Parts: sequence; structure tokens; C-alpha cells
Amino acid sequence: MFWVDFRYLFTLYYTVINRENIEDEYREQASQMEKNKNNQLETELKYLRAQYHPHFLFNALNTVYFQIDNQNTSAKNTLELLSELLRYQLYNMEEKVAVSKEINFIKTYIQFQQLRITKRLVMNTYFDNPLNNQKIYPLIYQPFLENAFKYVGGEYQIRLEMKLIDEQILFHSENSLPEQMPEDKKSASGIGIENIKRRLALLYPDRHQLNIKQEEKSFIVELIINPD
Repeated sequence: MFWVDFRYLFTLYYTVINRENIEDEYREQASQMEKNKNNQLETELKYLRAQYHPHFLFNALNTVYFQIDNQNTSAKNTLELLSELLRYQLYNMEEKVAVSKEINFIKTYIQFQQLRITKRLVMNTYFDNPLNNQKIYPLIYQPFLENAFKYVGGEYQIRLEMKLIDEQILFHSENSLPEQMPEDKKSASGIGIENIKRRLALLYPDRHQLNIKQEEKSFIVELIINPD
């Protein structure tokens, strides 16, 4: 009579199944390693491209600068301001900077915007003297300024204040609005402000307060950041 050792069959079955599982895990690990390798290469390529593009851009601007007639000081001044703005944005994206550097960028940005906007614009700025070496992430305020210059109208006034209150940085921006806003611009905010909201949530979770208010004749932004 034929006798079957079920324990042997069970052990054999378990060994086969376990081997298949091990092979599946190995293939999954190999696939993940290949994916990580590709991601690492892609990140490295992006880094190298980021290093190349700024130099190409600045060299191009430098070429244009020296092609401009020496008597055309306005055009040369515009290129100089643009170079300063681009240099700050390209090289200071991932690390914190002193708030004094951010303020210098803001001042340069205002100068650049004033070159192209109507001379009717009344620009009032105030920067608190104690704002100096506090470390913040760069380009936090630029979208709000860009928005103010984009939508200013009516009395053509922009008021900007930055103060240090109880170790917190207070940013206040207010711009007058046109008496009749076009239908497609009735909300004086856009993708830039939505992006900065997300960025603030990631960089300063539970350490910032952002209040945006659109009134009949003005658009107001108030941002409080705890830099520590």
C-alpha cells in the first residue's frame, strides 16, 4: 500500500512558496534600488542644469549690458537691477537668509517695478531697524508685492511695512484698487499667492499667521512669522 508523508509534502510546499516570496521580495528590492538610482541621477542632472542655467543667463545679460550705449544709463540701470533680482532668486532658494538680505531684495524689487509703472504711483515703505540678522526663508514676501503692483489702481498707492514685534516679523502690505475691477480680476490674488500659502504651511507650520482681506478700495495682506 502506497504511503504518503504529508509532513514532507507540507514542508516541500512551504519551501516552494517561501522561495517564491523571497524571489518576489528580491525583485521588488531590485526594482526599488533601480528606481532610487534613477531618481538620484535625475536629481543630480537637475542640480547640474540649475548650476549651468544661472551662469548662462548672467553671461547673456552681461553681453547685452556691454552692447548698450554708455549714454543709455536707464537701460543699463534696468539690467543691473534685473541681475540683482535674478541672482538672489537663483542662489538663495533652499537656505535661510538674514532678514536684512530679504529687505534689500524687496527694495531692489520695488525699484525695478517703479521703472515700468506710472509715475502717479505713491509708494510708502517702512522697515524696522531691529530687523537685521533674524534668519528666514527667502522670497516669502515677493508674491504679495508682485500682487500689489499687478492690481494697484484707483489712488495708485502702495503701503508696505515690516516690523519686529515680540521677536516676530510683521509684514503688512496694502494697495489701492481700481474703482471698477475687471470681471476676470475681481479677486486680487492668483497662483502666486496660493503657492506661497502652501510654502508657508510647509516652512512655518504653526509658526505663522496670514490674513488676506479685500475691501472695496484696497487689498490688504498681513503676515506674521515666528522665525525661530
